[in-house]
Formats: sequence, structure tokens, C-alpha cells
Amino acid sequence: MNRQVPKPGARLLPAAFLTMAMAGAMTLGGCERWNAQEADAAPVIRAVRTVIVEPVAFNLSGSVTGTIEARAEAELGFRIAGKLIERKVDVGDHVRAGDVLARLDDQDQRNALRTAEADVATAQAEQVQAGNEEARKRELLKSGNTTQVLYDAALLSKRTADAKVVAAQAALQTSRDRIGYTELAADRDGVVTATGPDPGQIVDVGEMVVRVAQPEEREALFNIAEAGVQSAPKDPVIEVALAGAPDITVIGRVREVSPQADPVTRTHAVRIALENPPDALRLGATVTGRLKQPPIPVVELPGTAIFQEAERSFVWVADPKDQTVRRRAVSLRPGHAGGPVVVTDGLAQGDIVVTAGVHSLAEGQRVRLGKQIETAVAS
Repeated sequence: MNRQVPKPGARLLPAAFLTMAMAGAMTLGGCERWNAQEADAAPVIRAVRTVIVEPVAFNLSGSVTGTIEARAEAELGFRIAGKLIERKVDVGDHVRAGDVLARLDDQDQRNALRTAEADVATAQAEQVQAGNEEARKRELLKSGNTTQVLYDAALLSKRTADAKVVAAQAALQTSRDRIGYTELAADRDGVVTATGPDPGQIVDVGEMVVRVAQPEEREALFNIAEAGVQSAPKDPVIEVALAGAPDITVIGRVREVSPQADPVTRTHAVRIALENPPDALRLGATVTGRLKQPPIPVVELPGTAIFQEAERSFVWVADPKDQTVRRRAVSLRPGHAGGPVVVTDGLAQGDIVVTAGVHSLAEGQRVRLGKQIETAVAS
């Protein structure tokens, strides 16, 4: 039987093809894994919305209504309680230092004065008697006709009588002073701006009976909401105008801001010191006040452009050349309450600010700027 003998190298050909196929598969798998790793290592480029900063002059507007008050005024009241029998002044009257403004019924004080005078006379009589007794006992002691104990008792009585005289005289002076306290006198020149109880009423110690103001130095008093106090610029200049005649104006500066809000109205009392106020701005006149400041260059941004870190405000500023973002600290004007924010410092004209997705960005991250870029200005 004839057997066919294979040619040399015939068995090696399939093995070669198998080896080549396996090598190709491994090469293809390695390329796929390298491409996947390269894709994972590639930075994420995020598309962002931006605005171009264009600062504009922001004029502070709005006005409030207040009154003209005296910077120095005193609420005068009696140093003792009693029945008011006379008030000699009314609102608007001019008074001079020493003028009697009101009187109390002084009958009780005069009775107390007479009692104090009698107490002094009694104490003085006892003092004379005790003095005489001490003198007699002293002479008897020298002659040996009395004991040391009896003399010591007489001396003690004399000293006690002396002390009673001093106490009685002090009480007498107090009674005389209380007679004077029944009259309320002005302690300064001024104008009466308010009055308290009417004659016939009982007044307490220190209760306001007459309020006297010094009209030489006047100021404007306004009640401002807390948001207005917080948003006011530092050392603002205020223009105060007479409500009935807006052409009568005066410039002033904030002298005092009440640290505590009124419990009912939740407003703060703000006092404005006026510079040479005209005579038309009399005490009690109704006035309006508004901020008079030079234009302030500011930028208004959407609230979504701001993010907070460590109690500071930041924005992302994009670089159009290398298409990356950088974090920048900014200063905001208080009072935005969740709406658009006014940036007062930290941005310059032409800066490109990211307005959406700020919490998904990182320092130096690449971004893709939109074709349409809005302009950020103050409203």
C-alpha cells in the first residue's frame, strides 16, 4: 500500500499562522487598553457660561423721612415725688438757666421742716443739760465726792447729746433741701421741646416734666431699616432737605447709629450731624435724607457666579488664551438677599467671569467658552 509522505515544513505552516494571529490579538488588546488609559488621563473640558465685566457708575438712590432734633437736650424732672400744682412753660418757649419751670405742692416738705427744726431745738437742750451734768461730775470727781463710774456715765451722756445735735442739724438741712426740690428750674438756656404731666397730676421721682433742648447745634434723626444700615457705604455724605421746601438743603455726616434695633419697628435710629444748617430747619421740622456720594464703579453679577469658602466670596475668572479658570476673591455690597449681587472690588474691566456651574470647577481646569458672552454691568 502506497503511503503519502508530507513535504518538509508542511506541519510548521499552521503553527506559524496561529502564532501570528495570537500576536495580532495581543497587540490589538494592548492598543485598546492604552487608548482607554489615555482617555481616562485626558482632562475634562467643561462648557461654561460667562459674562464680560464692564464696571459702571452706581449711584446710591432712595430717601428716608426724619425730623430735626437738637443734639443736646435734657429731660428735666423733680428729685422728689409729689403733686404738680404749676407748670409755667409750654412747647416752644425759650428759657434761661435758673428760670423756674414747674412747682410741686410743698406742704408736706414744710411740715417736715418744722419737725426738723423742733428736733434740733430738743437735741440742743439735751446737749446743754448733758454738758452741765458732765461739768458737775467732773468737779465732784476732783474733790473725791463721786466715783469714776458716775463721771464716765455723765461723759457718755454728753457725747451722745452732741451726736444727736449733729444728726438733727443734718436732718434739718435735708428738709430745707427738699423744700427747694419742689421747684424745677432750668439748668441751661434752651427751647422747650416737650412737656409731661399737667398740673394736678402726681409725678414720680425723675419723671419727665419738661424737655429743654439747645437749638444751637441741630441734627437730623432718621429711622433706618437694618438692611439699609448694613448696605450703607463707609462714612457716607447725607443730603438733608426740608420736606416742604426741597430747595432748602444742608450736607451732613453720620454721627451715631443705634446698635440696637427698635423692638417694635425693627429700625435703627441714625443721627446726622448737620454742617451750618439754615434757620428754616427748625427743631421738629420734617426733612428727607438721601445719600449723596460720587458715582461708585461696581459690577452686578448673577448670584450663581459667587461661591463661598472660609467665609469669603470668590468667582471663577476664565483666561481666553489657554481656556482655563482661576479663582479670585471679590468684595460684595451687602443686602442682595439672594438676587443679583453687586461686586465692589476684585474685578477689572474685561474680566471673563463664569456664571454657572461654579461648584464643579477646579483651579486651572480647562473650559470651553461659549460663543455668546454677555456683559456684566450694574443696574
